[in-house]
Amino acid sequence: MISPCFAQVTVTGTNNNIPVQEIRFDVNGTQIIQTANLASRYNPTPNNAPVIIETILLQDGTEIFATTRTPTVQNLHPRLGTNIIAENAVGVAKFDGTYIGHRSADFAAAMEEVVSTPDFRSYWDIGGSSIPSGHVFLDIMYPTEVPISGYLVVSERDGNSDFNFQALDENGIVIPTAETIALRGYQWNTRIVNQGNYPTQPQHLVVLSPLLFEASVPIFGFRVINLNGADGKIVFFRNSIQALPDESFAAFPGQTDVINVLVNDELKEQPATPDNVFITVLENEPDNFITLNADGTVDVSPDAPAGIYHIKYSICEIGNGTNCDEGTVSIEVLATLPVSWIDYHAEANDNGIKITWRTATEKNNEKFQVMRTFNPVQEEFELVGEIPGKGESTDITEYNYLDTEGWNGEKVYYRLDQIDWDGKKSSSAVFTLINYPIKQKKLKLFPNPYRGGKLLFDIRSNLTNRTGYIQVKDITGKQVGFFEGKLGEASNLLISQLMDCPPGLYFVSLQTRNHRELIRWAKE
Repeated sequence: MISPCFAQVTVTGTNNNIPVQEIRFDVNGTQIIQTANLASRYNPTPNNAPVIIETILLQDGTEIFATTRTPTVQNLHPRLGTNIIAENAVGVAKFDGTYIGHRSADFAAAMEEVVSTPDFRSYWDIGGSSIPSGHVFLDIMYPTEVPISGYLVVSERDGNSDFNFQALDENGIVIPTAETIALRGYQWNTRIVNQGNYPTQPQHLVVLSPLLFEASVPIFGFRVINLNGADGKIVFFRNSIQALPDESFAAFPGQTDVINVLVNDELKEQPATPDNVFITVLENEPDNFITLNADGTVDVSPDAPAGIYHIKYSICEIGNGTNCDEGTVSIEVLATLPVSWIDYHAEANDNGIKITWRTATEKNNEKFQVMRTFNPVQEEFELVGEIPGKGESTDITEYNYLDTEGWNGEKVYYRLDQIDWDGKKSSSAVFTLINYPIKQKKLKLFPNPYRGGKLLFDIRSNLTNRTGYIQVKDITGKQVGFFEGKLGEASNLLISQLMDCPPGLYFVSLQTRNHRELIRWAKE
């Protein structure tokens, strides 16, 4: 149970902490505000009521509050629950003066309540040398990834003892490349005491950022290392208002209600709506090809050419206009092409090279031309064959062409040109027979195309515990499916939505804070 040595970053009340400007507490429904003025801080009455932090206002103007996610406490020190140490040597001091010792069957549950509730009259108590210095006290594990944009609020009775914290991965293992946070000081004396547990020693607190861990992988928990009997708590906080980036992948000129930017935004972990927030455009798209409306919806101008457009905006809490966050909405406007490509590829066989491509829709399409080159940088593409098009079609259509000219194994490139009846041309991307490793998709729909039977919707395991959203849009840009939340829970809902869709081509986009991807899925 002795903690291994890692590189450390030291946090005190003046170094590597996040300065606090104001704290708002709730005591039996009465709000108490503490400021930098020490005269504003006192031990509120009644003495046996919980003192809950409503919000903390940081010096940079950010307002934060405790999350509602409840962690689990595990990897308790082996002395806990045994007769090696006295019953009251380690325990949980409750706001009402009761004490839950480590041998109690309720101890683990009481510890989980301590680290999930911002009540500063309730905390853990470690007496003397009951747990040796440098040993692991316990691990705090969260059910989903801890966003590094959040905050850790750590308190200690009397502000005179030290902690060490280490970051844990999703398996509860210390991240070896992450820094250890050495907590050696506290900024804020709350003057809040527990009448039943050292009533002369108030709780001190400090705010710090998980970014200090410099973790190379997602953080799911924290290891608490006892040094000299620190008595306190650790609670995870986050911005009370949050505007996440918004991206849409299948918008067309003239489309309205492409996306609502408020769908993935939150106010105190509740959905942001026009009833609780207002939107302000900070940086508009210069040519007004996209418009962000007051209700959060985004419209595309009928004159918008193909391209990606951005609007930077803020959302602010109604009634508290200083509580704001900024976001960006990005809309990719797709050109209305005569052919909607599903996919295309080249495959060698005994007779030559077979080029296969599929379309979802065709409009005014006379023919396809198969173009080839062995050096797309220095050589022009040459025409190797033509295939008639369907003209007008809304059905998924597959085409094949066999290139029978001699091929000696060198790298060859192809391009498909689509020719309208009026002579206009559009082209596919260049593709090659020799395939190189492609970054593996984290989202999988199988079979694709879908012709009936069982449909598999799979998200790679390293994303299942993350929160995000998934959109399904048809070829016109209309949203026909949507999921938001913990991605591991998306499968059944999305399968149901996709099974209800009529035949056609669909764009399925996945978005998390750090990852986005798009797949095309065809249903026949």
